[in-house]
Amino acid sequence: MKKTVALSVLLLLISCLLCGCFPGVMFIPDEASIGKSKEFKKDGITLLLTDRFEEQESERGFDAYYVSDFCGVVVLREEFTIEEGLADKTLEQYTKNVISNNGHTNIQPHNKDGLWFYEHSSGGNFVRSYCYKGSDAFYVVQYICSQSDKNTFDDLFYLWAESVAVE
Repeated sequence: MKKTVALSVLLLLISCLLCGCFPGVMFIPDEASIGKSKEFKKDGITLLLTDRFEEQESERGFDAYYVSDFCGVVVLREEFTIEEGLADKTLEQYTKNVISNNGHTNIQPHNKDGLWFYEHSSGGNFVRSYCYKGSDAFYVVQYICSQSDKNTFDDLFYLWAESVAVE
């Protein structure tokens, strides 16, 4: 009887973890699913992704474009010299400006642990965009996955965003 009760409790806890019933508990896909950590550097930014990513040329004018079989990452670098007073903007102001310039009227920026970001869906994809301020430019890093995979990569995108370093 004790074994049955203990097994039932264990199964209930595992179910709750898988369903996200415990806020604050992160879910990160395993190495077999996403690969081993790998650092990518380009034009003043360093990203931590995995060895399943490869850099490709962007046809849409992004400064960096990384793809894997499970998601994509794009980087846009905007030098302070492109706009008068851009260097004086805060990350919050810049993030709001990016949202507005992309025609999003119902999206609000979020701040988690000092990281400014916004998210939206587009063409069946989930997109989370993080903004960073360097010494001579702002950077926007977009993590993109299928809308159906949002919950799988939600925590991973945050961890990757947290590891970004800009010059």
